[in-house]
Amino acid sequence: MKKYQLIVLLVLSVFFVSCEDFLDTYSPSKYDNITVYRSVSNAEDVLMGVYAMSADANMYAQRVSLNWSTNSDIEFVGADETSYNQNTNRGVSNYYSTTGNSVLTWTNIYRMIERANLLIEGIKLSPVLEEEENGRRMKMILGEALTLRAMAYYELVKHWGDVPFKTEPTLPDLSNVYLGKTDRDTIYDHIIADLLEAEHYVPWIGEQGYTVERITKGFIKGMTARICLSAGGYSLRDKPGFPMERRSDWRKFYTLANTKTREIMEKGIHQLNPSYLNVWKNLNSLKFETTYNENLHEVALGLGQNGEMGYSVGVRFYANPKYGYGNNANVVNTSVYYFYSFDQKDSRRDITVAKAMYSNSAGETKEVFQTNPLSFNIGKWDQRWMSQAWLALNLAANGKIGYGINWVVMRYSDVLLMFAETENELNGPTAEAKEALRKVRQRAFAPADYTDKVENYLAALNSKESFFEAIVNERAWEFGGEAIRKFDLIRWNMLQDKIEEQRQKFIAMLNGEVVTVFGNTYSSLPLAIYYKYQADNENIDWADINFFEDRPDLDAKTTDELKALGYTKVSWLFGASESNKTNWNNRIELFGSGLEKAYNGVCDNRYIYPIHSVAISDSQGKLTNSYGY
Repeated sequence: MKKYQLIVLLVLSVFFVSCEDFLDTYSPSKYDNITVYRSVSNAEDVLMGVYAMSADANMYAQRVSLNWSTNSDIEFVGADETSYNQNTNRGVSNYYSTTGNSVLTWTNIYRMIERANLLIEGIKLSPVLEEEENGRRMKMILGEALTLRAMAYYELVKHWGDVPFKTEPTLPDLSNVYLGKTDRDTIYDHIIADLLEAEHYVPWIGEQGYTVERITKGFIKGMTARICLSAGGYSLRDKPGFPMERRSDWRKFYTLANTKTREIMEKGIHQLNPSYLNVWKNLNSLKFETTYNENLHEVALGLGQNGEMGYSVGVRFYANPKYGYGNNANVVNTSVYYFYSFDQKDSRRDITVAKAMYSNSAGETKEVFQTNPLSFNIGKWDQRWMSQAWLALNLAANGKIGYGINWVVMRYSDVLLMFAETENELNGPTAEAKEALRKVRQRAFAPADYTDKVENYLAALNSKESFFEAIVNERAWEFGGEAIRKFDLIRWNMLQDKIEEQRQKFIAMLNGEVVTVFGNTYSSLPLAIYYKYQADNENIDWADINFFEDRPDLDAKTTDELKALGYTKVSWLFGASESNKTNWNNRIELFGSGLEKAYNGVCDNRYIYPIHSVAISDSQGKLTNSYGY
């Protein structure tokens, strides 16, 4: 797997020099653009420098993909009553932020933008554009640069709202450096226009040697759709009262998103991998999947160098002799609420929700059931699926290594569900909208269950409202842990309400009440869970575990009798001790609480982060914070 960050350091030393200003950008070196961009090879090298910044910790290697994408109703950071509001990632995830939190720096994102600006200007001024073959190749690079810049600005807007915006390189006299905020709607309009230009320049995946690690035509169309849905959706506005509002012309963005997703679908190059499991096994083992091309774009990360996927998100592993050094998989957690939201026959549930750790503090080489219902993990990243090269490194490691698993920015299932959502919003639940939803949902179930779980389910979605609710739920089941849910809920103006719904439903489970989660009603859940191991005494026998019903045949047995039968008993939810229930109740009340005016003292839905104090002090009075920061 080609990793572009290996080659960029020498390149950057030639083409960029540092400039100290509040955006911490780069200014041109003595090598003028005309000289540099007479060569396609040079332009390609500079492009690798932009790609490298997308793999930075402040972009997709860590912050954007993990720390800044919780909490939602299905994902949250592992925190308790002493850490939920700390001036760290835990506080950020729970919407408690301060202007001095070093986690919340945008410096490297603006570095990425500056590199893209230099490249875009250099190519547009290059005489090589007039040449037939080299000009075509230059335009491909231009399309990638425009898209990478759009992605960077999109992440800034998602997290900070209105931000400084410029599309030209920093001038030597710094006259275009100290900028105030630009309204997010203006930024959205500009980057969408850039993407509409860029899609004409780049090939489809598999053409011209372009792999999933490069920007391709299908991904640009998909990214256009995603940004359009944000631009046309709700966001927290910097005006009196800080309301959640959407722009009046929002329908045009839904129309464009509908068009772009339709174009991807009609091309047919991107399809669903028939196996949801194999999507994640391929990714964990660092393999490209080129038969279906479900992944439209992956950010290339380097084994042994960078990448938090599998370490900060994924099945929890303690150090053990079989897989080596342990990870820290409590950065992104989920819970029994999300587990019980799934249909019992939905195959995505047990791939997405990890109900066991591997090993424990005693170093056992086996799965260990997670008895804390607020400490389940996202199972899409699993050390047991990783490559032999990774295993060799981890067995020898005595500290964290870069797992090198690529970050998937977009999958084809997202394209299908964005199309279904926009088609429903614009035209109601049409046959085309239902067909797109059908493709995603059908993969999740066995053929024997298609009639009930797919066809009958879709047939009942006869109104715009019921179909939209189905989209809200399907996107939760499909994309858990993929840095999508939080921003879906924001653009739907549902974030705070859905987190509160999660909170109340979880508390109802602890109280033994009848509860409905995403349409699944449970009149009672077991007071105790019984599990045993498979013959290998390493892996839990998940087929023989009673998540949904009591086991009266085991309830009366003693611990010794259960042990003789191979079972371990776990007190569950309403059957747990009062101290555990009190602890879990207190924790769920705090998850995401920084969103609420009752906690932050300013406004509801305060998901936007404060601008760091250093950026403000360096802005020469151009920047100030809002939203009570």
